[in-house]
Amino acid sequence: MANYNGCVRSETMQLNTWVQVITPDGTKKGDPPYKVIYMLHGTTGNSMDWVRYTRLPLYACEYNVVFVVPEIANTWCRNIPDRGNFYNYIVDELPDLIGGMFNISDRREDVAIMGNSSGAYSAMKCALSRPEQFGLCAAFSTAGVQMDEYLNLLRLQKPEDMENPHMRSVFGPNLEYTDEDVLLKLAKRASSNRQKPQIFMSIGKQDFLYDANEAFSQEMEHLSFDYTYEAWDGGHDWYFWDQSLNRVLQKYYQKHQ
Repeated sequence: MANYNGCVRSETMQLNTWVQVITPDGTKKGDPPYKVIYMLHGTTGNSMDWVRYTRLPLYACEYNVVFVVPEIANTWCRNIPDRGNFYNYIVDELPDLIGGMFNISDRREDVAIMGNSSGAYSAMKCALSRPEQFGLCAAFSTAGVQMDEYLNLLRLQKPEDMENPHMRSVFGPNLEYTDEDVLLKLAKRASSNRQKPQIFMSIGKQDFLYDANEAFSQEMEHLSFDYTYEAWDGGHDWYFWDQSLNRVLQKYYQKHQ
């Protein structure tokens, strides 16, 4: 595999930002465009995590896909005043930037978005709000599946006692949200679309987010998606996320001959 690790200039966010691009071995001029998977990291992570802590570089060769791992910081993929338009960067600008540099397909059936924890939330948000753009979404140990309820709960806590104070840097001091931040509302809207992504969600049975993901899955079962939900023994960690990525690739991709 080849690993590009460098900066791109984002006009959307008015800053230089890091991105990792992992390509299969033996790519050459004249190859058909490669399928692409955008991988989003969690709240405390960065663009190196998926490369350092999983077998993702091996998967790129095994399944003949290109992985793109951008920086989304602690933003839950929102457009945040004075911090950057991270949502528009991921769904609009980044595909154009990477498409200009690498031989990747822009056909929706060849484009997937995946992530872990808050990156899983971000992947779901992007796929459900742009169902015409992403053919597949995979979300591992998804945080924020009940974002409206969670923010309402945090709002009742005293600022000095708030269990997750960094959310104020994402949703503002008053923890305000819109329908665009609530996954179930996005899913209900997207379910009526002619084009919509296949969705795969996984959660470890020992994960602190297990109950919330179980409840969310029950709601998703009533909607019109090609939807898969799997739970097995595991925690909120890279062992589980690597297993999840491996399962998704086995289910939706063919091994390279």
